[in-house]
Amino acid sequence: MKIIYKNPIALCLTGLFFMLIFITSCKKEEEGKGAPVITRIRTLVKPGSAAPIALDSTVSSGDVGGTYVIEGLNLKSTKRVEFNGAEAYLNTALFSDRTIVVTIPATASWINQTGKLKLTNASGSTTFDFSIRQPAPLITDLSQFNGAAGDIITITGSRFDGVSGVKFGTVEARVISTTSTEIKVSVPDAALGAVSVTTPGGTGTGPYVSYDGVAVPILLPFGFRHLFYDDKITAGYDFNFGGASGDVNNAEMVKRGTNSIKLTYTGNYAGYAVGSGDPVDLSDKTYVKFSIYGTTGTEGKVIKIGLNDFDNRQVSIVLHSGKWTTYVVPLERFQNAIQPGKPTSLNWIGFQELSGNAPETIFLDDIGVY
Repeated sequence: MKIIYKNPIALCLTGLFFMLIFITSCKKEEEGKGAPVITRIRTLVKPGSAAPIALDSTVSSGDVGGTYVIEGLNLKSTKRVEFNGAEAYLNTALFSDRTIVVTIPATASWINQTGKLKLTNASGSTTFDFSIRQPAPLITDLSQFNGAAGDIITITGSRFDGVSGVKFGTVEARVISTTSTEIKVSVPDAALGAVSVTTPGGTGTGPYVSYDGVAVPILLPFGFRHLFYDDKITAGYDFNFGGASGDVNNAEMVKRGTNSIKLTYTGNYAGYAVGSGDPVDLSDKTYVKFSIYGTTGTEGKVIKIGLNDFDNRQVSIVLHSGKWTTYVVPLERFQNAIQPGKPTSLNWIGFQELSGNAPETIFLDDIGVY
C-alpha cells in the first residue's frame, strides 16, 4: 500500500492562496457599490497653460472646457455627471472607485445656475456645491470700424452678461444697451485702438480677422491714423488701368456715412488706386485697413492690394460676397526680396483684380492706415 505524506507548509500556502483569491473577488464585487460620496473636486492641470502643468488644489468653481478630478467613494459605477444640469461626457477608462476625471461641457451655463454638481450611479445620486465661472467676453464684429464721437455702433459677440465697461483703446465708451450677444455704445472722443469689453468673466478684445483665411487672425482696431477715403477722397486723387473704373460718389452700397467707391473691373487683372496729395509717413503706422463689399460671384475670388507698387509691395486678399468685410493687413507684409523692409511712406493704396473674374464689381469704403 502506497503512503502519501502531506507537507503541512504547502497546505498552509495553498489555503492562503485561495483565501486571497476569495478576498480579492469579494473586493471586486463590492467596488463601486453603494451610493456615491463626493469629498472634494480638484484641478488636474493649470488652466490657460499652453502646455499642461500639473496642479492639485481643491476648487469650488470651474471653467467650461476645464478638466477636473472628482474625489470620493463608490465612484467607479458612476453613470452620469451633471454640471448645473448639463451632462458631461464620461470616459470610464479614467474612473477608479475614489476618483473620476471629467471635463465641464460647453453646454454648462453660468447664468441662473444651480451651483451644484450632481453625480449618479446605480445605487443613487449625490450633489456637491460647485459653480461655473463666467468666461471672458468674445467680440466677433463691430457694425463700423471708424466713426465720429457720438456715433452709435453695435458690438456683437457672446458672453456679454453683466457688462461693466467698454473701451476704445484706453478711452471709456458710454454703454447704451446690452444683451448676452450685443452691446450698443456711443463712440467716445479720441476713439482709437482695440475695442474691449469687461464683464465679471474678465476682459475680451476683438474682433480678430484673417485677410485671406490662411493668415493668423489679426486684432482689428477701431479708427484710422490716416484716411485715404472717407465718403470722399481725402486730399488726394485716384487712378485706374487695364479696364477698371471707380465711382467715388456711389450711394448704392455704403459701409458707413453717405458714399462709397463702386469699383467695376471690365478687364481681367485691371487695377484701381486711391492716393494722397502728400506722401504719408508710415513710421508710426502698423496696418493697412479697408472695407469691401463683394457682389454676386465674388465669393472666394482674389484681389491684390498694392502699396506704391503692385509687383513687389503687394498682398493678396480673399473676397466675400453679399456682405461688408473689413480687412486689416500689417504693413510689414508688403515686402519681398526686391523691396525688402516695411515701407516708410505711402503715396497710394491699390486694388487689382487677380482671379481673371472680370466683369466684376466690388464696393470700397473707409480706406486708410492705422
